[in-house]
Amino acid sequence: MPHKTRKERNKISLRHIYTKGKSSGEIFSWEALFHALPKGALTLEAALVLPIFLFAAVTILSLFLMMRAQYIVGNSLDLAVANTALLREKTPKQVETLTKAAFYKELAVQKCPLSMIKGGITGFFWKDTDVDESYVDASVTYQIRFPLRLFGISAMKVSDKCRIHRWTGRQNRGVGSNGETWVFVTPTQSVYHENRECSHLKLSVKPVQASALNKGGNSYVPCGHCAKGQVVGGIVYVTAKGECYHYRIGCSGLKRTIYMVKKSQTGGKGPCSRCGGK
Repeated sequence: MPHKTRKERNKISLRHIYTKGKSSGEIFSWEALFHALPKGALTLEAALVLPIFLFAAVTILSLFLMMRAQYIVGNSLDLAVANTALLREKTPKQVETLTKAAFYKELAVQKCPLSMIKGGITGFFWKDTDVDESYVDASVTYQIRFPLRLFGISAMKVSDKCRIHRWTGRQNRGVGSNGETWVFVTPTQSVYHENRECSHLKLSVKPVQASALNKGGNSYVPCGHCAKGQVVGGIVYVTAKGECYHYRIGCSGLKRTIYMVKKSQTGGKGPCSRCGGK
């Protein structure tokens, strides 16, 4: 019987195409690669890789959001402590209260994403905060939520601390090398002061509710530095004899410039009736 030969079906493999192309000098074609892959292989790979890619992208974005929230909280704490450390006439308890109030106000000013803080505005704890006559040690502890639950963990505990030496502003009045007395003056007052602790040199700053500003016969106008054009709500700051209310406790309008000069350099200023009218 005659022997019948069957024409074999041409089979294409990556190795075959690569060897043939290399020997003939032809450039390796990407079409050959896709032709050699099984049908549906790319769809299957995409279905497996895409969820992993999306999960990695969401995780990285979540980490950036968490870092932003932690930065705002830490920066708010630093600014609050730096501002209240200047209030030397306040008691430690008052400074601690004002520090917390300034911290919450800074969170609002810097638009802290409180939705990422577990418990929101009430999720901050001041357990290790300590204020004395020399230092303001502020410590705030809170938990940042994970946008996605990772390995059963939904939040991360974070602590921020700030320690600043309180400004005392004490300058001992003394006598110069030529026997002349040193006194204290301000750019706006027409008298000099023998005592740096004179009540005329002190600015008694106190926090008040904005809704109670003009009650009891008081009439305050917004400070031109920090409160002009602001929608004021909650706590603002005023002085005992001032006419303006202030939106920020660190406003320059709440600071008084005092110079220590020789008595002969006061420029004809008279003595203060309280501390220098001897």
